[in-house]
Amino acid sequence: MAHVPAAVRRAQIVEAATAVIARDGVAGTTTRAIAGEAGLSLATLHYVFAGKDEVLAAVLEALLEEGKRALEASTPQAGDAPIGLADALYHLARTYWQGIRSDPGTQRVQYELTLYAMRTPQAAHLGRALYEYYLEATETLIRDACARAGETPRTPVRDLAHLAVSGIDGILLQYLVLGDDEQARRSLDNLIHGILALATAPESTGPRI
Repeated sequence: MAHVPAAVRRAQIVEAATAVIARDGVAGTTTRAIAGEAGLSLATLHYVFAGKDEVLAAVLEALLEEGKRALEASTPQAGDAPIGLADALYHLARTYWQGIRSDPGTQRVQYELTLYAMRTPQAAHLGRALYEYYLEATETLIRDACARAGETPRTPVRDLAHLAVSGIDGILLQYLVLGDDEQARRSLDNLIHGILALATAPESTGPRI
């Protein structure tokens, strides 16, 4: 039998683990189930990963990299036509919406693993890194879009980015629970209208909650 590089085995195991988590949840995921999904022996899996926690951390890391690729691929490039804040926000929402509609299982895996990371010290940094990346990428998208269009938001860009990421995240989670396409699309539209209103409103004097 030809030797298979460890990097290839690792990718196979991560892909299989993603499928098992999407189907059975983190609690129902075992190394035996992952090995079976990958068509590998349990011994082969443990040659690449010490145990379940290492596999789950690798899946979360892969989701972070996939999220980066998706956002980078959808980000307007320097030669593209100028867009403003509204176009940038709708573009962002459509990117996430198309992603969850085409592959809801991966989104479920991300939510499950984010909660898992909060309870697992060796994976906690990956959960934080995932959301920090989304926040920073959204902030950059907003800044670049406003600069192209000559717009100056009256609310700090960081606050706008945080609201966009938090709002979209919550709407997508509700969609997974309720499965209501039309409501989710309306909620995304309403969220963007709210962010745009905030961007043009007089600057807040600070939190009131």
